[in-house]
Amino acid sequence: MKNLLIILSIFAGQFVHASQDRHVIIDTVCNCSVARFQTVIDRFFYEFQADSKALFDWAYLNTSGDGDTSNSGKDAVAIKYGLNTYDSITKTADQALDIYVLGSKMFPDRHLGTVNHGTYMTATYSGSMLQGADFTFVMDSIAPTQTRVHCEFNFVLGKFLSWFITEKKWKTVADWRFRQVFANLVEYAETGNVTDKRKK
Repeated sequence: MKNLLIILSIFAGQFVHASQDRHVIIDTVCNCSVARFQTVIDRFFYEFQADSKALFDWAYLNTSGDGDTSNSGKDAVAIKYGLNTYDSITKTADQALDIYVLGSKMFPDRHLGTVNHGTYMTATYSGSMLQGADFTFVMDSIAPTQTRVHCEFNFVLGKFLSWFITEKKWKTVADWRFRQVFANLVEYAETGNVTDKRKK
């Protein structure tokens, strides 16, 4: 009954159909070589697949919540990571997830499958919330220690999320977080560190 009430509260006023596509596109110049930025992408993709919790120490800093479901009431959607399998030969992974909506575990034991292609990653999700996703980085050297980076995070949401996370809400729920992750990657590539801006 509780879950039903939560679903009804989510859909209240959200029946207008919107596009299921969501994108975050970023262009910047990073003060490092292409090779250096590629090593950061390699680490990001590896940890995303093999050790997602490690990302909270650097790539996911300053994105709120830090994966702790005790803080999930602050966010509309929160994720808790479960068991993970990773194949280092094929660079494929399967990550078990519990999805919390408004602080309640609505979608337990979902699975996110990913394939690392080097400069981009594709993802599939076991459920109706996400139909597909890809993360792409394109790097061009403009000087020995300067790299132009083009980054795209692309998602095709399931109908549930496309109703719940409208394009307007996407800006406040997700868009800024992906931009912060990218900013963390750039800072790490340039300095070898990411500044923790959270209040202590």
